[in-house]
Amino acid sequence: MKRLKKGSITIDVLIAGMILTAGIAASMYLFKLGFQYLEKANTANAIALKISQTPALLRTLDLSKESGVEDLGDGVTLEWTSKLIAKSRPERLAEVKIPSMHELYLYEVTLNFKYKDTIKTYKINVFRSKAVVSPEEIGI
Repeated sequence: MKRLKKGSITIDVLIAGMILTAGIAASMYLFKLGFQYLEKANTANAIALKISQTPALLRTLDLSKESGVEDLGDGVTLEWTSKLIAKSRPERLAEVKIPSMHELYLYEVTLNFKYKDTIKTYKINVFRSKAVVSPEEIGI
Protein backbone atom coordinates (compact mmCIF):
# COMPACT_ATOMS: atom_id res chain seq x y z
CA MET A 1 0.00 0.00 0.00
CA LYS A 2 1.24 3.41 -0.91
CA ARG A 3 1.74 5.95 1.78
CA LEU A 4 0.05 9.29 1.41
CA LYS A 5 2.21 12.31 1.29
CA LYS A 6 2.14 14.58 4.24
CA GLY A 7 -0.53 17.31 3.90
CA SER A 8 -2.66 15.51 1.31
CA ILE A 9 -5.45 14.97 3.86
CA THR A 10 -5.62 18.73 4.42
CA ILE A 11 -5.99 19.35 0.70
CA ASP A 12 -8.67 16.65 0.46
CA VAL A 13 -10.64 18.26 3.30
CA LEU A 14 -10.36 21.70 1.67
CA ILE A 15 -11.59 20.36 -1.68
CA ALA A 16 -14.49 18.52 0.02
CA GLY A 17 -15.40 21.72 1.90
CA MET A 18 -15.43 23.74 -1.33
CA ILE A 19 -17.66 21.16 -3.04
CA LEU A 20 -20.02 21.17 -0.04
CA THR A 21 -20.15 24.98 -0.01
CA ALA A 22 -20.92 25.09 -3.75
CA GLY A 23 -23.70 22.53 -3.26
CA ILE A 24 -25.26 24.53 -0.42
CA ALA A 25 -25.06 27.78 -2.42
CA ALA A 26 -26.74 26.14 -5.42
CA SER A 27 -29.48 24.69 -3.20
CA MET A 28 -30.17 28.07 -1.61
CA TYR A 29 -30.42 29.70 -5.04
CA LEU A 30 -32.90 27.04 -6.16
CA PHE A 31 -34.99 27.60 -3.01
CA LYS A 32 -35.04 31.34 -3.73
CA LEU A 33 -36.23 30.69 -7.30
CA GLY A 34 -38.84 28.26 -6.03
CA PHE A 35 -40.27 30.80 -3.61
CA GLN A 36 -40.41 33.47 -6.32
CA TYR A 37 -42.32 31.18 -8.68
CA LEU A 38 -44.63 30.11 -5.86
CA GLU A 39 -45.42 33.77 -5.12
CA LYS A 40 -46.19 34.39 -8.81
CA ALA A 41 -48.49 31.35 -8.87
CA ASN A 42 -50.30 32.51 -5.71
CA THR A 43 -50.78 35.97 -7.22
CA ALA A 44 -52.20 34.52 -10.44
CA ASN A 45 -54.55 32.25 -8.46
CA ALA A 46 -55.79 35.10 -6.26
CA ILE A 47 -56.64 37.23 -9.30
CA ALA A 48 -58.16 34.30 -11.22
CA LEU A 49 -60.53 33.51 -8.33
CA LYS A 50 -61.78 37.10 -8.33
CA ILE A 51 -62.16 37.26 -12.11
CA SER A 52 -64.79 34.53 -11.90
CA GLN A 53 -66.88 36.81 -9.64
CA THR A 54 -66.77 39.73 -12.07
CA PRO A 55 -69.89 38.96 -14.20
CA ALA A 56 -72.12 39.16 -11.11
CA LEU A 57 -70.42 42.39 -10.04
CA LEU A 58 -70.83 43.96 -13.48
CA ARG A 59 -74.61 43.52 -13.25
CA THR A 60 -74.67 45.76 -10.17
CA LEU A 61 -72.31 48.53 -11.33
CA ASP A 62 -73.65 51.88 -12.49
CA LEU A 63 -71.63 52.22 -15.69
CA SER A 64 -72.85 55.77 -16.27
CA LYS A 65 -70.44 56.86 -13.48
CA GLU A 66 -67.55 56.14 -15.89
CA SER A 67 -65.13 54.87 -13.20
CA GLY A 68 -64.96 53.27 -9.79
CA VAL A 69 -63.02 51.09 -7.38
CA GLU A 70 -64.34 47.89 -5.81
CA ASP A 71 -62.73 45.83 -3.04
CA LEU A 72 -63.06 42.16 -4.01
CA GLY A 73 -61.53 40.81 -0.80
CA ASP A 74 -58.32 38.89 -0.10
CA GLY A 75 -56.27 41.95 -1.04
CA VAL A 76 -57.63 42.16 -4.60
CA THR A 77 -59.11 45.44 -5.81
CA LEU A 78 -60.87 46.19 -9.07
CA GLU A 79 -60.51 49.57 -10.72
CA TRP A 80 -62.92 49.96 -13.63
CA THR A 81 -63.64 52.58 -16.23
CA SER A 82 -66.52 52.63 -18.68
CA LYS A 83 -67.07 54.44 -21.94
CA LEU A 84 -70.42 54.67 -23.70
CA ILE A 85 -69.94 53.34 -27.23
CA ALA A 86 -73.51 53.51 -28.48
CA LYS A 87 -77.00 54.47 -27.31
CA SER A 88 -80.16 53.52 -29.14
CA ARG A 89 -83.89 53.82 -28.75
CA PRO A 90 -85.28 51.66 -31.55
CA GLU A 91 -88.84 51.91 -32.79
CA ARG A 92 -90.96 49.01 -31.66
CA LEU A 93 -93.20 48.75 -34.71
CA ALA A 94 -92.33 50.90 -37.70
CA GLU A 95 -95.81 50.97 -39.27
CA VAL A 96 -97.65 51.75 -36.01
CA LYS A 97 -94.95 54.10 -34.71
CA ILE A 98 -95.17 52.87 -31.12
CA PRO A 99 -92.00 53.96 -29.35
CA SER A 100 -89.77 51.36 -27.84
CA MET A 101 -90.16 50.79 -24.14
CA HIS A 102 -86.39 50.52 -23.64
CA GLU A 103 -83.22 52.46 -24.33
CA LEU A 104 -80.22 50.34 -25.26
CA TYR A 105 -76.64 51.09 -24.19
CA LEU A 106 -73.34 49.54 -25.19
CA TYR A 107 -70.35 50.24 -22.92
CA GLU A 108 -66.67 49.42 -23.27
CA VAL A 109 -65.47 48.54 -19.76
CA THR A 110 -61.80 48.34 -18.76
CA LEU A 111 -61.12 46.19 -15.70
CA ASN A 112 -57.85 46.50 -13.76
CA PHE A 113 -57.39 43.78 -11.15
CA LYS A 114 -54.70 44.73 -8.60
CA TYR A 115 -53.07 42.35 -6.14
CA LYS A 116 -49.87 43.37 -4.36
CA ASP A 117 -47.63 44.70 -7.17
CA THR A 118 -49.43 42.88 -10.00
CA ILE A 119 -52.04 44.43 -12.31
CA LYS A 120 -54.07 42.43 -14.84
CA THR A 121 -56.08 44.44 -17.37
CA TYR A 122 -59.08 43.26 -19.38
CA LYS A 123 -61.48 45.05 -21.75
CA ILE A 124 -65.03 43.87 -22.33
CA ASN A 125 -68.21 45.20 -23.91
CA VAL A 126 -71.32 45.35 -21.72
CA PHE A 127 -74.85 45.65 -23.06
CA ARG A 128 -77.48 47.36 -20.89
CA SER A 129 -81.11 48.31 -21.32
CA LYS A 130 -83.24 50.78 -19.40
CA ALA A 131 -87.03 50.91 -19.30
CA VAL A 132 -88.26 54.24 -20.58
CA VAL A 133 -92.00 53.70 -20.95
CA SER A 134 -94.17 51.23 -19.05
CA PRO A 135 -96.79 49.21 -20.99
CA GLU A 136 -99.57 50.98 -19.08
CA GLU A 137 -98.41 54.39 -20.31
CA ILE A 138 -98.82 53.51 -23.99
CA GLY A 139 -102.06 51.59 -23.48
CA ILE A 140 -100.93 48.04 -24.14
